[in-house]
Amino acid sequence: MRRILGVFMALFMFCVPIGIQAEEEVLSFEYTGQKIVIDDAIGYHLIDDDKFVLKAPKDCGRYRAYYSDGSYIEYEITPKVVHVKVKYNKDWRPGDPEENRYLCEYDGDYEFILSSYVNGDFKTDYDDNYKFEFEPKNKKDVEIVKTTITHPDVEYVYTGSDIVIESKVNDISPIAFKNVGEYIVSFNVDTNYYETIPFKVTILPKTVQLRLNKYQKYVGEKDPVLETENYILTREVGEDVGNYKLTAKSKSRNYKYEIIENDVFTILENKSQQLKPEVTNHQSNDEKKESLQSVNASYKDKIKYADASDKNTNINTETKVDKESAKTNTKVLTGVLNLTTMYLSFITISFVVAMYILIKKRNVKS
Repeated sequence: MRRILGVFMALFMFCVPIGIQAEEEVLSFEYTGQKIVIDDAIGYHLIDDDKFVLKAPKDCGRYRAYYSDGSYIEYEITPKVVHVKVKYNKDWRPGDPEENRYLCEYDGDYEFILSSYVNGDFKTDYDDNYKFEFEPKNKKDVEIVKTTITHPDVEYVYTGSDIVIESKVNDISPIAFKNVGEYIVSFNVDTNYYETIPFKVTILPKTVQLRLNKYQKYVGEKDPVLETENYILTREVGEDVGNYKLTAKSKSRNYKYEIIENDVFTILENKSQQLKPEVTNHQSNDEKKESLQSVNASYKDKIKYADASDKNTNINTETKVDKESAKTNTKVLTGVLNLTTMYLSFITISFVVAMYILIKKRNVKS
């Protein structure tokens, strides 16, 4: 009896350290997709499923590997940890699938659909052999990165048609310009998903070359009209004889005009010259009146016979009347001169006769 009790106690003392050692030697392996084989093990117990198998397991779980002497060792296979960086998908728009709202970056070849718990934490329904650790963990912590729309400053020349500037993003409308000017603009975007950087658009006027007719006037005259439907001509200030620079100002900001021919305004000497009459005799006022009356009368007498319907005859008649008027004027002047000479002679003779008679009477009395 004592022998049996001694053997029992020896076995008990031998087994207890083995059990403690087994508990202390629980091993952990990360899932690799390969079987985790324990050397010299003859069987495996799936603790979670309470099931014995002969082949080494490969999936995640808790196991016991048994040896031939009845001892065992416990170990576990843990899920493979996959670190995932979550980013906001800038191209996602309302109406697109929710699973496309975020982009995931990680090492390895995994295909999974990202979803979230009620509280917003990310999760995925994937093989339990993998454990995905998301950063950030909650979708509210994901930074919404907007798509930046940029465009360089541009310069165009007015064409008369719309100038269209595209954004290179399909769902953003282009910008259209037409008239000359300098514009600071940006695209019309949904600010929830885009930000647009302002840029400058410059539209320059179209240059039109002018070949002008010659513009000129005489001194003292008014300037001709220097304006058209499209532009106004201006000249340098001055009224003396000479040339003055012309410039063209457009009536529309969309055009500018460049004069390439006849770009001067010319002022000429006066075309009408005053003629001074030649004076051969000094006439009294009465004589001048008589002369003018004689001329006018002669002219009227001659002109009344002219045919007004015949232009050539009229011209000849006027020329003839002028000549005859000149002759009449000469005759009148000559007659006046002759009359004056005779009158003076008569007075002189009368005076001499009167003096002779007075002297003779005095001699008789004596």
